[in-house]
Amino acid sequence: MRQGGTRGAGAAGRAGIGLLLCGLLALPLAGWAAKDECAGAVAPQRCQAHLQGLRSCLDLPEAGRRGCLAYYTPPLGCQRQRDARRCEALMAAQSSCEGMLGAPRRACVDERLPPAACSARGGQPCAADDAACAAGRRDGCRRPAPPLDE
Repeated sequence: MRQGGTRGAGAAGRAGIGLLLCGLLALPLAGWAAKDECAGAVAPQRCQAHLQGLRSCLDLPEAGRRGCLAYYTPPLGCQRQRDARRCEALMAAQSSCEGMLGAPRRACVDERLPPAACSARGGQPCAADDAACAAGRRDGCRRPAPPLDE
């Protein structure tokens, strides 16, 4: 006659091994889900574009991040953009600079963008030592007037 206690121990051991195997099989799926952060978003393309812009501006303080995001976040489509050439170049540049963050990513994107007029750089005046604003693109850029002493 068999004892009832040994039968349950064998089944519990097999169940434990089965759970362990299921957990090991799920590990690659968990890594895949972490890679695609926007898969569950309501608007995945918009989410992806926002993440590309955010990765370019992560190292900036909160006060300067808004202008950076406006400059480096690609739009969803280039059909209605004023500068379609820059729009398409920005989308391609953001895709080709994946894996970089902050200032290196901005430098990578800037290298791939066509030259823009200084006035299109977020309305900021061109500084004399601004390397990103070449001499040929300084049309219309003036130094701001110094504050008046009262």
